[in-house]
Amino acid sequence: MRFADNHELEIALTGQIVVETGEIAIASGKPEHIGLASAAGPHSRQRFVEAYIPIRDESGKAVLAVIEIYKLPNALFEAIDSGLRLVWLAAAGGGILLYVTLFGIVWKAHTMMREQRERLIAAERLAAIGEMAATVAHAIRNPLASIRSTAEIGLEEDRAGTEASFNKIMRQIDRVDAWIRELLIGSIGSDEVREVVDIEAVIRECLDNLKAETDVQKIEVSFEPRQTPRLRGARVQLARAITNVLTNAVQAMPTGGRLVVESHATRDGNLEIVIEDSGHGMGPSLARRVFEPFMTTKPNGTGLGLALARRIIERHAGRIRLETSEGCGTRIILNLPQSP
Repeated sequence: MRFADNHELEIALTGQIVVETGEIAIASGKPEHIGLASAAGPHSRQRFVEAYIPIRDESGKAVLAVIEIYKLPNALFEAIDSGLRLVWLAAAGGGILLYVTLFGIVWKAHTMMREQRERLIAAERLAAIGEMAATVAHAIRNPLASIRSTAEIGLEEDRAGTEASFNKIMRQIDRVDAWIRELLIGSIGSDEVREVVDIEAVIRECLDNLKAETDVQKIEVSFEPRQTPRLRGARVQLARAITNVLTNAVQAMPTGGRLVVESHATRDGNLEIVIEDSGHGMGPSLARRVFEPFMTTKPNGTGLGLALARRIIERHAGRIRLETSEGCGTRIILNLPQSP
């Protein structure tokens, strides 16, 4: 039997092997596909494979006949479709993973650049503070020296009940003078002497200096040292950093509260100091700017305390971070290596 409109059969009769694939619904107009279309259904889109194999004579030159083979290899085509879906899914997943990875890298770089820019701005501000502090310190120290000399003369005179007052004046003058000196060191920078520092003793000293304020404001103070390691650093500067953080905590509780100070060694051998107050805390926008120079919410505040504390801690190769939420108090954690 021969079909006049079968192009593939005509090619096979010339001696070539012909293979054709397609959908039954599309190819069902061919007479030899009527059986396949009937078996698959009138609306089926199943695919078929048909092969035309020529049969030659003994000489291998003349084509005697053509064998047509029809198959519906559903399993094969399903496997191919499944493989294609996996390839597309893998490509899509790889693209998404690449996008997320690149986005993370770009975001991290953006964050680092923003932090470096903020630190550069803070450093420039502190440099300006240093120049200003040098001028102010020179102007303040001279009258302080005169006041202290007057207090010393007053102590030499025999006046009942004045000794304690004069001693208090001298202590406060020494405290102001030390603060000015430390402000200069903290803002300008210097080659301060590094020594082995007993941090527990430094914290107790800082708390003692603030005892008058905590007593007046009825603040309950708790210091809980736990195997606090000593470290090598500038004692005066570390005391100033801790005092600044403690002062900030005390000022956050004008009507009383609880101040908890902890010191302990971390798993990696660093020293960690935790200072927590029960004040009103702060919102996210303020928390992000709390270590910036001149950033303050207090009417008489300078906005330098925490900025200088951060500068001192970082100069000791340490880190300072803040944990707070509005209405729930504030925790400031100082992390310092034993050998900066």
